[in-house]
Amino acid sequence: MFKNMSNNNFFNKEIVLLYFLYFSLLVGFYFDENSTGGAILDYANQKRASTLFATDFFETFINYDTFATRHSPVLIIFLSFFEKLNFSDSTIRLIYLHMNLLLPVVFYYCLKIKFKNFDKKIFLLLVSLLFFSPTFRSLSIWPDSRILGVLLFAIGIFFFLKFNESQKFKYVILNIVTVSLCAYISPNFSVFAILFFFYFLKSFKIFSKEIIFIILINLFLSFPAFYYIFILDVNFITQSAAINFDENERILFNNLSNDILITYSIILFYIFPFLVLKIIQLKDLYDLKNLVLTILIFTVCSIFFDYNYEYSGGGIFFKISNFIFKNNIFFLVISFLSIYIINLLFFKNKINVLIFFLIILNNPQYTIYHKYFDPFLLICFFTIFTFKIDLKKLNYNYNFFSLIIYFGLFLLINNLKYLWTI
Repeated sequence: MFKNMSNNNFFNKEIVLLYFLYFSLLVGFYFDENSTGGAILDYANQKRASTLFATDFFETFINYDTFATRHSPVLIIFLSFFEKLNFSDSTIRLIYLHMNLLLPVVFYYCLKIKFKNFDKKIFLLLVSLLFFSPTFRSLSIWPDSRILGVLLFAIGIFFFLKFNESQKFKYVILNIVTVSLCAYISPNFSVFAILFFFYFLKSFKIFSKEIIFIILINLFLSFPAFYYIFILDVNFITQSAAINFDENERILFNNLSNDILITYSIILFYIFPFLVLKIIQLKDLYDLKNLVLTILIFTVCSIFFDYNYEYSGGGIFFKISNFIFKNNIFFLVISFLSIYIINLLFFKNKINVLIFFLIILNNPQYTIYHKYFDPFLLICFFTIFTFKIDLKKLNYNYNFFSLIIYFGLFLLINNLKYLWTI
């Protein structure tokens, strides 16, 4: 069972696996797969906007904030060009699906740069996990800005890794342009410009011409968004996606305690199988200082935690806790464990701490959906986080199939959950 899979024929088997997973995505397209549960409804709302952009661009552009969506209009404008050319809805969706197939390709090339001198077959194994992501599948089948944002963010990571490898300034510019475009598609990702800027500051002097140029190009690229939202006052970002949400509630940073506990729990869900299989390695499990810090964070956050189950979202552990046990006890237990384990991984490295806080800032709205982290976290774990990683452990049948079962069950549960409600 533990036989090493790095034999001469496995590469071909891996390609066959990827073709099979691609075929499964086409099958999902044919049967209108909706693993996240809300992809079809979100697309229906977006479809109305893209149709209006095709018929009356200026009026729709100026009044976009009346559409009750916090999705950026950029993707919708792009799709509206296909509407104007009278492409069928199925054709538009199929084109978009194949655009997003660039994500596994970009992730593969990021891994090639990050982990040099590794068997490329291992990278293909890791890339194949993306096809078990409910978000990747649903939001590729039903066009949505979030997954395209992940794709552009991954391209930004690729250029960042290329810069680290070569120290060529052109990759800095390509990173900034790509991350800026990513922010226009999915504004949540704009906060990660801070991470890359921090790295660039380490490479260049603070008052160097390179840093000044980086600041100027960021200001230049962000100006259209600033003008659109704050000058023209088309502020779509504060629209609520919650079910039965009180319009008088504050949308952004409503309760930081909710954000912290839910984020910790979702990160644990994605990193858990890699920790168990020791692909991502965790040492010094017993740490008194971390225990004290965990108790402090958990106590403060649990006192002020008030996430409303009726508003939807909250992540898998929050949903299980309320659906099965009708309370938050199970979720709070998982949250305590999450804080302890994630702190051990993150808080010994300043970059990891920064990324963690940026992930929280990445989701400032009241409702926090699991799809916001999927497959975004998986890509981040193996590209921008700093962990001790043993990719060779992925090269064993047992470990790989354990990951397939773990994420495959998550995909299955999401589909069954959706089918149960219709």
